[in-house]
Parts: sequence; structure tokens; C-alpha cells
Amino acid sequence: MEHVRGGNISYKRMFVILWVAIYVVAFVDIYIKWASVHYSYIGFPYVYNPSDTSISCVLIFLFALLLPISVTRYSDFFCWMLYLMAFIPTLLIVAMQGYESFDASWLIVSVAASFFLILYIPRVIRFKPYSLTSQVSAGTFFFVFFAFYLAAIAFYVGTYRGMMSFSGLDEIYEQRARFGGMEASALALYLTGWLSFAMSPYLLAVGLFDQTRRWAVAVGLAGQIIVFMAFAGKIMLAMLVVMFGFYFFALKKGRISTPRIAFGFAALAGSIFAILKATNYEPDGIVLDLASLIYMRTLGIQGAMTGVYADVFSHNPITYWSHINIINQIVSYPYREPLGYVVGMKLVGGTGFNANANFWATDGVAAYGFMGVVIIGAVLGFLLSLANKVVTPDRLPFAATVSIPFIMSLGNVSLFTSLITGGGLIMILMIAYGIPQPKKPRGQDSPGEPRKLPMLRRSATAGQTIRQR
Repeated sequence: MEHVRGGNISYKRMFVILWVAIYVVAFVDIYIKWASVHYSYIGFPYVYNPSDTSISCVLIFLFALLLPISVTRYSDFFCWMLYLMAFIPTLLIVAMQGYESFDASWLIVSVAASFFLILYIPRVIRFKPYSLTSQVSAGTFFFVFFAFYLAAIAFYVGTYRGMMSFSGLDEIYEQRARFGGMEASALALYLTGWLSFAMSPYLLAVGLFDQTRRWAVAVGLAGQIIVFMAFAGKIMLAMLVVMFGFYFFALKKGRISTPRIAFGFAALAGSIFAILKATNYEPDGIVLDLASLIYMRTLGIQGAMTGVYADVFSHNPITYWSHINIINQIVSYPYREPLGYVVGMKLVGGTGFNANANFWATDGVAAYGFMGVVIIGAVLGFLLSLANKVVTPDRLPFAATVSIPFIMSLGNVSLFTSLITGGGLIMILMIAYGIPQPKKPRGQDSPGEPRKLPMLRRSATAGQTIRQR
């Protein structure tokens, strides 16, 4: 039986709602009993507010019904990941922070309206598909890319070799301070984002999807570790876990399984809930590091900083997007420090805390208040329409895997920073070309016969590309 109640709600949808419910319950419990107790000073306060919490929960489950249960376009996958990774934490935490400087219910509704535009604009604005491989073959692109990658790694190691170390989680901030204190070139700073959020993930995905290039996984991992040894970003480790977890668990016969994606996030939150419960919400050592990495750094900080930015910019000048380099040539930026440091000084004092935040906070609240949140949603929705143009259905699983780090970066920095500094534009180019043709033994193909990717086959009944396991 595929559907219940006359086909209104599929079993897949029911499972998604179940996993989302578990995710929400575990997330809220951890916030109240652990995060707000130990980290209220950095944006995790707790004030009981049943009305805002109810609004958030209603909107969360409404979108669990509105999101497409079958992922057929790149924007569908993007919205599912954004929903689970940033939308749910943002709505839940803003409802519980209890700031009195702004109306939390309006911020919650603004984020929901923004997400609605992100979801539906790609459905309304559709562009004719376009293949870049008609100009340059995927094999040629991969050869040029790999040569540039090796040169970039060599340049990066040459720049930071004197201060690189594999820092433990308790030494990360010291290593980050050493990185920030170096007078490196602009290219080296750009490569930090390009390598970790786009180029190394592309190599990892190529190695995962192409049996003949498994070596690319090792090279991509090595590149990611090299950048971590210099920059010491926790998210660089977290994104590897999410990428491999998505590939080995959420891809089912070459199709993206939305119930499995939802289950993955429910399992993450549920695991941290169980660990904290077992330690009476007083973890230490590696358990504390694990809880901080998964809950605080990967999930919670997205929602917390949204509320913090709304509090700070409710009584400080907004930027009118002048925090973006190009726009600040036209509009005067009202602060001396970058946006994250401005909020960090308001939050904890001093000048050394960089309160990075997601695109709803930076490009929305800080730029133009609650209306800015809605506007940036429309901008991202249009960009996803363009992404659908170059990500063909056969490349969708590959494109989804490659873009996970980019989606994670949106939970921590501006959309425009993610596109330029974080390598988002480079990522779009790479997923547009997809996987180069696999290498085969000489003589296996007849002359003139096109080579086919051995991991993919065409379903005669559904007409959709699925991956053989």
C-alpha cells in the first residue's frame, strides 16, 4: 500500500513528520536543559514563551507538508537541507530566547516567509536547461581543475607551513588566533574557503561516485585536513561527516531519500540528547566536545545568532547591505569592524569574538531588518532557479553531495560571502560539469562508442537515473 487516506499522505511523508517531531523534541530539550544553562552568554538564553514556541512548531510542521517528498530538482534538495539545518533551529531558538528588543513572532514569520520564497520561486521561475559540457568536455574540465587544485594546495602549504598543526578541539581557538595573526596574501585567504567548501568536496564526490577514481577521496581528504591544520575550523570536520553520511545513507539506489535525510538529523539530535541524559547534562572531555560540535556548532548556532542579530540591530544602525564589498562602494558602511565583530563586541564585549551568522541574520536582519529577511529569501530563490538550469537530473545526486558544505556555510556566513569567499560560484561550475567519464581498460570500448558511467543505469519504467549498489 503506497498511500493512506485516499492518497492524501504517503508513508514517506508520515515518516518525515515523525523524524521531524523527534528532531524538534530532542532539540528543544537540549536547548532548555543544557545549552541555555551553560551558553546563555553567547546567545542561548531561555525564557518560557508558549505562544512563540507554538507558532514556530506550527510553521515547522506546515513546511514538512509543503516540501516535495520526491526530490527531482536541485532546489528541492537544497530546501530540505536548509529546512533541517537552519530553518528549524532558527524558529525554535528565536522563540525561546526571550529578547524584548524586538517582536520574536514577527521575526519567526519573516523567516518563514523567506523560506517560502526560497522554496517556491524555483517552481515558478524555470529556465531552459543548459549543459556546459557542450563547450568543454567534463574530462577536460577535471584535468584543468585537478592541476589547479594541486597548485593551490602547494601554494597554501607554502604560505602556512610554519604554523600548521593538527589541533585538538580544545586547542582550536588558539590555532585560529595564530591563523588570524598571520599576514597572508588575499589569495591564500580566499583559498581557505575555496578549498574547504568547494574544491576538496568536489574531489571527494568524484571519488565516491566514480569507482575508477577512488584515489580522489584520499586526495580530497588530505586537502581538507591541510586546510584544517591551518584554519582549525570545526565546520571543516562536521561537513565531512555530513557528506559521507548523506552519500552512504540518504542516497537509495541513486535517488535522494527525504525520509532518510530527516532521520539523519533526528538521529544526530537524538544521540546528543541520549548522551546528555546519560551524563545528567554535565558532559566533559570528548563527550562535551562531541555535543558542542554537533549541537552548538552544526545546528544551534544558526538559530541563536539570528536572534542575537535581531537584538543588536534593533537599536543599532542597519547596513543596507553595505557589509558586502561591492555595495559598500555605493552605500557607506556604518561600522569600523566587520559585521561579525560588531555583534561579537555587543554580545560578549572586547574585540576578539567574531559572531558569524547565517544569511537570514547577516543579509537580512542586519541589512534591512525583518523586510531584509524576506528580500534575501527572494534572492536565494532566484539563484536556485539558475542552479536548476545547469544541474541536470542525472547529476542531481552528485550535485547534492558536492554542495553540502556550501549549504552548511550559509548557516554561518552571508550568502554573498558563501558565493565568493566560500567558493559557491566555483562549486556551481563544478557540479554543472559533473563527473568526468570513468577510465576503462584500453580496448574495452569499440571505436566511436560513447562511454557510460558504470555506476549509473537508466530505469526503463520510471525513466529516472538511479545508481547501482
